[in-house]
Amino acid sequence: MTENPNAIIFSGVGKPLEEKILTINDELDENEAIVKISIATVCGSDVHSWLGHRSFPTPCILGHEIVGIIIKLGKNLTHDFLNNPLSVGDRITWSMTASCGECFNCKTAKLPQKCIKLFKYGHVASNEFTGGFAKFVKILKGSFIFKIPPDLSDKQVVPLMCAGATITSGLDAANFKPCDYVVVQGCGALGLYACAFSKQLGCKTVISIDTNQHRLELSKEFGADILINSSTEKDIISKIQNITDGQGADFAIEVTGDPTVISDGIGFLRIGGSYSLLGAIYPGSNITVDSSTIITKCLKISGMHNYAPIHLKNAIELVQQSKEKYPYEKIVGPNFKFTKDGLEDAFNSLNSKKSLRPSITPN
Repeated sequence: MTENPNAIIFSGVGKPLEEKILTINDELDENEAIVKISIATVCGSDVHSWLGHRSFPTPCILGHEIVGIIIKLGKNLTHDFLNNPLSVGDRITWSMTASCGECFNCKTAKLPQKCIKLFKYGHVASNEFTGGFAKFVKILKGSFIFKIPPDLSDKQVVPLMCAGATITSGLDAANFKPCDYVVVQGCGALGLYACAFSKQLGCKTVISIDTNQHRLELSKEFGADILINSSTEKDIISKIQNITDGQGADFAIEVTGDPTVISDGIGFLRIGGSYSLLGAIYPGSNITVDSSTIITKCLKISGMHNYAPIHLKNAIELVQQSKEKYPYEKIVGPNFKFTKDGLEDAFNSLNSKKSLRPSITPN
């Protein structure tokens, strides 16, 4: 074991995690900052990288759901995304990507998360502080910083940097409006945010679907009204049709990561309904659907990967508005030691579905 490590390095699939002491480069660009990490949570994509379910650049520091304290600030970083003044000592989170602001994807497509020069925290090969499973992280130019409201805890905020903002981006892409019925496929962290945010934004009835009964029961605490266990329910499409008096759901959101549920999701929808696909993003996630259903039912199907900074703003605001209704802190934990073994235990905890967002507190 390395004495007093300040970073845990992922060097590739099948290789042990390494504890290292990295040097902090104090030379800052005028648009950069150094943050002392208070808490970081493990996202499903961290586990997928660790298990080799997708190609990934190494060596790297994984982790992209982070809350921390500014310890050094470039002279041009005077305000956050909402124009709140920034200073050393502020508690912040930020967009998990940094973008150039000038390319077609940034300026014309309005998709900065698809910037041609994209930098994504916890997803780059580097021996510098670029991810969350370390004691420090450098915030680069093109990131969007959010000063955390004092009435929100670290646990209420930290998963918003990926999970929460991904949900608000999916709702936005599908042009979500107050409605009668929303179906949420999957009750992991993203699914719980989908239940709570849909309800907060005006959905009358939220229907949650999962194979895990414990997670289904938890979804009820996050606004779900009707729970369906897909491991025992034989015909979910018919059940949804019965619940909605034969009309179908206004909106469905897929956050399972399982492409085989997508044909069911399409079947849940009413005429003119909307479907947001967020989970089944990995190569080989091929599906077979009846295109005539999509066309004749006038369905709107949207995909969204990552998010724009406005979506992190929206997620923070929704949690702030509804924190007395929904137990957002329950999404985070248990907390694991800041060691290579502790991080591996956190990965295993999430992979086995024993937790939703296991956490590491490096400092």
